Amino acid sequence: MTPLVRSATPADAEHCERLEAEARNNNAGARGAEAFFAEQPIGFLVGADAGFSLVAEIDNVIVGFITLHLTQVVGECIATVIRVYVTARARRVGVGDALITSAKNTARQQKCSRFDALALPGDRDTKNLYERNGITARLIVATTKL
Repeated sequence: MTPLVRSATPADAEHCERLEAEARNNNAGARGAEAFFAEQPIGFLVGADAGFSLVAEIDNVIVGFITLHLTQVVGECIATVIRVYVTARARRVGVGDALITSAKNTARQQKCSRFDALALPGDRDTKNLYERNGITARLIVATTKL
């Protein structure tokens, strides 16, 4: 069961919006989730200069997606994963790994020099996915309300 990863199209928007809602529901109440989704409100991008989304399919059914924002920092393109989500039934079979690999390749094609990825503090599955793919923490953001 090898997933096919491809660039998202406008026709994928409705399905990915359902997955986005599923991701938000799964993280409801998690530490940092409310702020994260408020600061990163757009989870799906197609044809945008600001970034891109890829989808993963198994048997022609979308089972996951990844969205990256592209930013310029001191003349370098930085690709940042702001969403990665795989349906519960498609986890542990390599879908997340395939999404990360394809996202890295697409970021290289976009001439990005760095690949960052965001995860909520208690989201061990996402952190494990990143670490398994050679993406390690370089910054921890601590906060308090004033």
